[in-house]
Amino acid sequence: MNRQNSGQFVRRDIQAHISSDALLNNIEQLRSLCAPSVKFCAVVKTNAYGHGIKEVIGLLKDAKVDFFAVASVFEALHIAPDINKQSILILQPIHPGLGDEYVIAAAQKGFHWSIASLQAAEYATSVLAGENGTLNLHINVETGMDRCGIEPELVPKLIDCIDASLNLNLAGIYTHFATADEDDLSFAYEQLSVFKDFLAHIGLASRKDLLVHAANSAATIKMPESHFDMVRCGIAMYGYFSRRQANPPIRLTPVMKVQAPIIQLKKVQEGKSVSYGRSFIAQRDTLVAAIPFGYGDGYKRIFSNAAKMKIGQTLIPVIGKVCMDQLMLDVTDVSGVAVGQMVTILEDSHDSPCGAYSLAGLADTICYEVLTNIGPHVSRIVHQAPFKNLKFH
Repeated sequence: MNRQNSGQFVRRDIQAHISSDALLNNIEQLRSLCAPSVKFCAVVKTNAYGHGIKEVIGLLKDAKVDFFAVASVFEALHIAPDINKQSILILQPIHPGLGDEYVIAAAQKGFHWSIASLQAAEYATSVLAGENGTLNLHINVETGMDRCGIEPELVPKLIDCIDASLNLNLAGIYTHFATADEDDLSFAYEQLSVFKDFLAHIGLASRKDLLVHAANSAATIKMPESHFDMVRCGIAMYGYFSRRQANPPIRLTPVMKVQAPIIQLKKVQEGKSVSYGRSFIAQRDTLVAAIPFGYGDGYKRIFSNAAKMKIGQTLIPVIGKVCMDQLMLDVTDVSGVAVGQMVTILEDSHDSPCGAYSLAGLADTICYEVLTNIGPHVSRIVHQAPFKNLKFH
């Protein structure tokens, strides 16, 4: 068992257990859907979807991973010292408001960076004039996401500007699907058709080392026609489909389990209330456990009086309002409960009442948000084998 941590301040008693076996198996499952020549881009933005960016990269830098994708240049600079042989792809587009020093650093370190405007190319050219290093750019072609892409008809001028610069290199062309995770894939296939038509008419087939990519996790699994030269997998790598699947095409295993210890046991008499706002009134004499985890740690206040946790295999209800850094549990029916005992907050199971899918349902959100909410101060503990006998150390 190896301990690594992403931040300067870490609470050792609040623990996110990361399974290397699950992570690597999920990647193998995803790669099995692709041709051997297709590159694999591991999306590690937003602290690796809450799993700990340093920990995940530590596990994958020697794996069959070709790229790490991050949201920003700041994330790229954060992980660059830990990368082995992979390239880093920055997904948020380069723009003039960043600061020249970041563009220069990205070129010197060989980063790959998304671009979606002629203005951004002109800015990068001016910043890098006379500098060492080449900035690898991936043009984000708008096909229907309508977020950060450039319209297809504007791409030729952008390519000309990139080609005219001594410090810019066209390294990739890509798009992003808006609905590949939906049951109805008709719009996703419309986007794919737009992208294929664009590629057919843009005349880049003769360019060597140009990466064409489109598939996110859902498209990697459900749209093999979208694999092109590389797939970009995020949520599936961490063990989840965008939503719970009745008959999944591959078997994915959640990578993270979150636990915290009981810090106090308190007997509350029938008729008395627990926590802020008196939203919970004891209907019997109740043994209440406090754990040091709240909305400041990533556990939503909407889970108050609704969510469940686990001690061993026993489900226990969250009672009263979730506080900033504490919450309360009804442990009256838990045999042998004790201070210091670990409580499972987020279970590594698709079907668990305290799994990411169930918690997302309670909050009317998606499992991505549940996972990324887990605070960076939570101690990430890497396990080289499946979880067992987890204790607070």
